[in-house]
Amino acid sequence: MLREKSKRREVSAKTRKASPAKNRLETLGITEICDAIVNGKSMTQIAKEAGVSIGTLIVWLAGDPERSARAREARAQSARYWDERAAQVIEKARNQLALGKARELAHHYRWRAAKIAPREYGDKLAHVGGGPDDSPVGVTVSTTVRDAEAAMAVARLKLDRILNS
Repeated sequence: MLREKSKRREVSAKTRKASPAKNRLETLGITEICDAIVNGKSMTQIAKEAGVSIGTLIVWLAGDPERSARAREARAQSARYWDERAAQVIEKARNQLALGKARELAHHYRWRAAKIAPREYGDKLAHVGGGPDDSPVGVTVSTTVRDAEAAMAVARLKLDRILNS
């Protein structure tokens, strides 16, 4: 009985048409979505403007290796946007109160850039000692792409379990 049910699910999954939400994403296209990412829009904003849920957008991006790679590249490029935005917000401050707020925003924008592109904008730490002649040893603290990909794979597995329950 379980095998028959499983076979029916497989057949229906193969013959099922794309959902209207996925059709909207296909119509919008990966180029539009990547442009929005580069211009600093969040995934939530993009999903809302496309009329789909954030989960649908994430699954759609992860569903095709080319789309996934393009979205990753767009996200890396968006780090520049956040770094430039940090400078702009400080330059626009007109008084002490606005400057304090601008510093906080700039700190957040730079933090965001560091999380998106840790190699370019992440913290660089020097450890004194340990090298030849007690010279500093450079250490870069960053999250690897593999960690992010592993997290996405786990999220996809959890989503598949939920959808197939």
